[in-house]
Amino acid sequence: MAFYHFLVLGEEKRQYYLAQMLKKEGHEVMEAMSYQPGYHDAILLPVPQTAMFFEENKEKFQKGQVVYGCKFSETAIDYAKERGIRIVDYYKEDGVAERNALATAEGAVSEALIHGCVSIQGSECLVTGYGTCGAALAAKLSQWRASVTVMERKEKKRERAKSYGYQACSFDAPKDTMSKYDFIFNTVPAPVLTKERLQGVKPEVCIIDIASRPGGTDFSYCQESSIFAELCLGLPGIYAPKSSAGILMEVIKKTILGD
Repeated sequence: MAFYHFLVLGEEKRQYYLAQMLKKEGHEVMEAMSYQPGYHDAILLPVPQTAMFFEENKEKFQKGQVVYGCKFSETAIDYAKERGIRIVDYYKEDGVAERNALATAEGAVSEALIHGCVSIQGSECLVTGYGTCGAALAAKLSQWRASVTVMERKEKKRERAKSYGYQACSFDAPKDTMSKYDFIFNTVPAPVLTKERLQGVKPEVCIIDIASRPGGTDFSYCQESSIFAELCLGLPGIYAPKSSAGILMEVIKKTILGD
């Protein structure tokens, strides 16, 4: 088995466990907050901050290196391609997005338990978006015996949500229906929880937004109206860092280590 030199960037716990796993395999690992001198076979960017770390360090990347991260922009991909740098998006590997979504759902429910004022069980929960994370979140909330409504633009996805026993509505639903929800979980990376829609929520509602920055919630309005709303990024790295690192390690083994 060949041994490689890895540069692990960021201070997220998931990165720490990933570094330990690589060291245990006998690889040379350097942990840092920015690119360090010397040649590195691969650079591991922190999942929730891939864009920022790529932009800050890209000019130091070298031809032949492999850069790992998540949701690289087209600009970043083009930049790397022009310079002979290989990009590996963890989430594009089979099963990774789905497994990560499960950890994200657990983290989102944990945040709701911390900041909400009622129990999840028996509560009314709204999940906006029914993609990979939305589906995992709806399932987790249902397991906690919450009443779950999915708000989704696509009719096909709404029908799928209904097949799992959830209520479903489109984003054209009357705004006064928002008043029944105790928890709102947004997974849509677009402005869907607008001021107009939020004007109908109950004062003690708890909003957990897990969409990519800047999220889909009008946080300014929430602050002005004393509505609790939190943008929660990188939840797997916070609530299940070791398990989440194990998922990323499998991708590294598959794409560079040849296991």
